[in-house]
Amino acid sequence: MRESIIRGARPPYRATTTVTFTGATSLGEVGAVPLFTVTGEVLVERIVAFCTTLLTEAGATATLALGVTGSTALFVAATNAVDIDANEFWVSTTPTANGIAVPAACKDVAITDNIIGTVGAQNVNSGVLRVDVWWRPLSGNGNVV
Repeated sequence: MRESIIRGARPPYRATTTVTFTGATSLGEVGAVPLFTVTGEVLVERIVAFCTTLLTEAGATATLALGVTGSTALFVAATNAVDIDANEFWVSTTPTANGIAVPAACKDVAITDNIIGTVGAQNVNSGVLRVDVWWRPLSGNGNVV
């Protein structure tokens, strides 16, 4: 599910996406998991991932990182997928429940590339992750959907 921003609103804008991992291409198979398409230059004011259904792995050592094309761990470094449990925020390699201060790597970051998850080593074959991004355009064509 993808939700776009309402252009009549004042920034920061919010975009959200939910990924249901299956282990299939773009949904948990080793490689990229597309999250948001970015055009132009944008400032990510905050990016926060929240797990609604715990992630599982097809084989030991499946990892998940959060970043952009060309810098796959820009926001969150590779994290063992089974450490990302239901009702936890994933904004660092140590997911936590209840509440967490958003770390520096997940706020005030200028980007020009698409926001992606990157699965490493083994497939992530189940679980649900919601990712919310609050952003501002830096260029006239800056957009996140």
